[in-house]
Amino acid sequence: APYAAPAAYYFPTVGRMQAIEIMKGASQIKYGPYTTGGAINFISTQIPQDFLGNIQMVGGSFGQRTLHANVGDSYENVGFLVETFQLSSDGFKNLDSGGETGFNKEDYLVKFRVNTDADARFYQSLSFKLGYTTETSNETYLGLIREDFTANPLRRYAGSQRDVMNTEQQQLQLRHAISLTPHLDITTTAYRTDFKRNWYKLDKVKPSDEAETVSIASLLNDPMANSEAYAIVTGVSSLNDDALQVKNNNRSYYAQGIQSTIGYDFVTGTVAHEAEFGIRYHEDQIDRFQWVDNYRMDNGVMELTQTGTPGTESNRIETAQALALYWQHKLTLGKLTATPGLRHESINILREDFGKNDTNRDQINDIDPAISDFSDRANTVQVWLPGIGLDYEFTSDLSSFLGIHRGFSPPGSKEGTLPEKSVNYELGVRYHSGPLSTRAVYFFNDYANLLGSDLAAAGGAGTTQQFNGGEVNAQGLELEIQYQLINNPDARIALPFSLAYTYTNATFQNNFESEFEPWGTVAIGDKIPYLANHQLAVQLSLQSQKFDVNLSTRYQGAMRVIAGQETLTDENSLAGYLVTDISTNYRLNRYVTFFGNVTNLTNQVYAVAARPAGLRPGMPRAFTLGIRGRLVR
Repeated sequence: APYAAPAAYYFPTVGRMQAIEIMKGASQIKYGPYTTGGAINFISTQIPQDFLGNIQMVGGSFGQRTLHANVGDSYENVGFLVETFQLSSDGFKNLDSGGETGFNKEDYLVKFRVNTDADARFYQSLSFKLGYTTETSNETYLGLIREDFTANPLRRYAGSQRDVMNTEQQQLQLRHAISLTPHLDITTTAYRTDFKRNWYKLDKVKPSDEAETVSIASLLNDPMANSEAYAIVTGVSSLNDDALQVKNNNRSYYAQGIQSTIGYDFVTGTVAHEAEFGIRYHEDQIDRFQWVDNYRMDNGVMELTQTGTPGTESNRIETAQALALYWQHKLTLGKLTATPGLRHESINILREDFGKNDTNRDQINDIDPAISDFSDRANTVQVWLPGIGLDYEFTSDLSSFLGIHRGFSPPGSKEGTLPEKSVNYELGVRYHSGPLSTRAVYFFNDYANLLGSDLAAAGGAGTTQQFNGGEVNAQGLELEIQYQLINNPDARIALPFSLAYTYTNATFQNNFESEFEPWGTVAIGDKIPYLANHQLAVQLSLQSQKFDVNLSTRYQGAMRVIAGQETLTDENSLAGYLVTDISTNYRLNRYVTFFGNVTNLTNQVYAVAARPAGLRPGMPRAFTLGIRGRLVR
């Protein structure tokens, strides 16, 4: 729900995607509501022009099993695609008490298209897409204290044995496209997505009847001060029956809307024009209906002692309506291309909190006003977002580009929370000649207000509320190099090399106090946490007609986990790490390919996060082997 719950996170199944587009700079102005750091467009498998069937099966370490299959065809006036992607694993962490730490995901997709004859006066197509996805993940927010991580980074405490997330998603899309002339087309899309999830996970610990409850984040931040709670989490029997509070983080979402885009290209004199206008009406909602169950710890085994009442922990609905408009116009004059654009967002957000006493949400008719804790609040945002991109070709090999645009993120329903706003600049140069292709970009994001999110995933209370972070400057450099080490078109092998490096430096530009733990007391010049200054990826491949081998290495520098300027230590940062992977493909014929890979070849041990509660490891060395089949008519 990008407007009603902008902090809520969801990611589609990347494994079934046919392609991924990344829009950066001013080019992202036609996407929204987020227009700051870029837009990612996941392109699902397209209906093929001719009959095509694909199947891929993979098996590997930690019980990994993958099946990806699709089949589709097109005729003169109709086309279809049926697809499934299924992925499961036993997990690479080990519960003290034994038990599941893996996951299972099943994704199904159907597409159907009807269209007029190709030579119709007004070519039209009507496409229908239906998707259904389920997932069960035995995953937890409970990490490890540093001493335990050093001893066994793949360990999971007994207190997380009941943690599991169940999700279900349904998506429906209807798209109509019409070409009124060779230069004018209109595409209209109606869509609806429903997503529900209940992440059942340990939230707090109560060492005794007299003691105060302690959150798992506070517990692992200071295990010495919370030694009794730490002992319970690690499997020592509890004194009281309600020692472990496991929360049903139950939420459901929907997003629906309709949008149209009009594309028109024409020429005036020596200037070529490509104009695009879009309008979208959108509604979305998050419904939080949560409760807590209590457990005792009995010799490393959690036993249920009290079942909570649904709605007594968090019981609220947030709904948003948004109208978005954009205009983008590409003008090409000789070697210069200019692309100005403008976006408008009009957003209304309402939150209704029914409180912990009104689990039936009957506050209007039945609930006693004396015990009702119903409240509501609203937020309204209207914003104009301009941008422009310039591209100039000095020669056929060398070009440069400049982009300036306003960044924006919606603020949620909390009164007093401002939208995230920034002015973003990028200046770059591209060079391509023969075997060498390079690109260098300097970027600068000038935030008037950076938004933070109170996420349990980041060590917060999990309210998902947005809050103001004030002024921030983020700048850096991106460098890409691709080079063919064997520059001979008659050679039987190719040896491509690629390097990508990013330097980023982001600092707060004002002093403030934050209740968000990773920020805390912030001073001017403090660096943003969880942002590595240095990131590097290098790949070398050996390619031939029958096989290829790819060796890739990625490096992430040390990064702080708490805002600040002091020297990095084990307590305020995560160490940098370097991971190397190797993969290979062997094409038996045009229909069958065998492949395999080894990730984390040297079995490096490293921590990827210190939040929300304790350290958690990167994946250890893993092997996979697979076969890919292709059937054509």
